[in-house]
Amino acid sequence: MKQIITITTAVLLLICFSTVSAHADRKTMEGFMLGTGVAILGAAIINGINNDSRFQYSPNYSRHHRHHYAGYRQGYKNRYHRKCKPHRSRGYWEVERIWIKPVYKKKWNPGHYNRRGNWISGRHEKFIVQDGYFQEEKVWVWH
Repeated sequence: MKQIITITTAVLLLICFSTVSAHADRKTMEGFMLGTGVAILGAAIINGINNDSRFQYSPNYSRHHRHHYAGYRQGYKNRYHRKCKPHRSRGYWEVERIWIKPVYKKKWNPGHYNRRGNWISGRHEKFIVQDGYFQEEKVWVWH
């Protein structure tokens, strides 16, 4: 909406500045038409700036309880579920410790001399990237 108003305003301004200015007297209708056009365009611009396009909810708006009476639900609950015991869960949460294995990465170790001066040929070796650790996890245990 704002883009349409902006484009319309820009086109009208270009047309107004590109034409020869007309002399508007009290005796002619041109003054009346120019004033009316400016008033309508100004009102549209101000209305477009002030009104946001997003829908605004009133603070008292409730979608679920608008047409329903809460007493019906409570009456149904009391009438048909009086003899039933409240539902109890058959189990409990337990914390288990799980071992996460360490992570290794294979890298090439090139041939070299050791401290004693002996030649050791190149080979792939495992280097540790992350140590192993315990992780705690919640597990539901049924009775």
